Amino acid sequence: MSTTLLEEVPPPRLTPIEGVKEGLQRRWARPGGRAYAVLRWTGATVFAVIVLGLVVSLLASSSQAFGHSGLSFLWSGTYNATKDIYPTGIFIIGTLITTAVAIILAVPIGVGTAAFLSELAPKWLAGPLSVLIDLIAAVPSIVVGLWGLLVLSPVFARHVEPFLKKIPGLEWFFHGPAYGPSMLLAGTVLAVMILPTIVALSRTALQGVANEDREAARALGATRWQVVRTAVVPGARTGIEAAVILAMGRALGETIAVAMVIGNNNALPHSLLAPGATLGSAIINNFGEANPGLDRSSIIGLVVVLLAITALVNVGGQLLLRRRLRAEGAVA
Repeated sequence: MSTTLLEEVPPPRLTPIEGVKEGLQRRWARPGGRAYAVLRWTGATVFAVIVLGLVVSLLASSSQAFGHSGLSFLWSGTYNATKDIYPTGIFIIGTLITTAVAIILAVPIGVGTAAFLSELAPKWLAGPLSVLIDLIAAVPSIVVGLWGLLVLSPVFARHVEPFLKKIPGLEWFFHGPAYGPSMLLAGTVLAVMILPTIVALSRTALQGVANEDREAARALGATRWQVVRTAVVPGARTGIEAAVILAMGRALGETIAVAMVIGNNNALPHSLLAPGATLGSAIINNFGEANPGLDRSSIIGLVVVLLAITALVNVGGQLLLRRRLRAEGAVA
């Protein structure tokens, strides 16, 4: 009796377009798949319409200000509402300065705290500290602002700012009278607000580093701290950068807490001890008293500029992270 061996015929290869069509057909054929697809696309469409409507309405409301001042609206350094002069340059500089101070203060402390909780602290201590740091993120901005105004401001005026003025080589950054409310105090309050974000995301990135990297460093004779410094932190670099970018985005847009401690002086600051203003603080302080017309359009123009800066920071950060991920994938 002869047996016939039937060779299995491989299925025909599909083009990318045909593969996408087949995948969509299979997904729609599943029970509940059609309803899920409709819900997903509906949600995405609604979100896109809301964002587009927000941008269009802001641009339309601020068009009078941009038409009145032109491009000088973006860098003018003189503020005089009685003469219809509404600058943005001084507020952009104040926003960048306070954000830079916050990042300089928060990043070393945040990454160091994340490394301690992830790699060095015992479990009985890491758990409660992590919960405490997460609770700081839940504190409302106005509470942090009141704490900065009532507690930190007197301390800065009596002790911190006079001490900084005595440090040799830092006279250019810290000079002038010590009032308490200042660019430095606003940056410090921002650092406190973004610290939980940096700690939480950096800790997640550090815990995602493969144990093989730690074991390889230990096999070479590295101490526990050297393992963290030479193997764990470099391995989590991409995640740490993402945490810093996300924290920077929050610092740029913070309003209430900054307005309470920055001094709200609509002029270019001559040092970090001087009071100043940011885009957010200028918006919250002036919008309620703005008259309809050019005055209110100029305030909405500040909103457009702040939205543009925040979007540019996030897009630039995403591009940087994708480039880093592609480079790491190529090396791997």
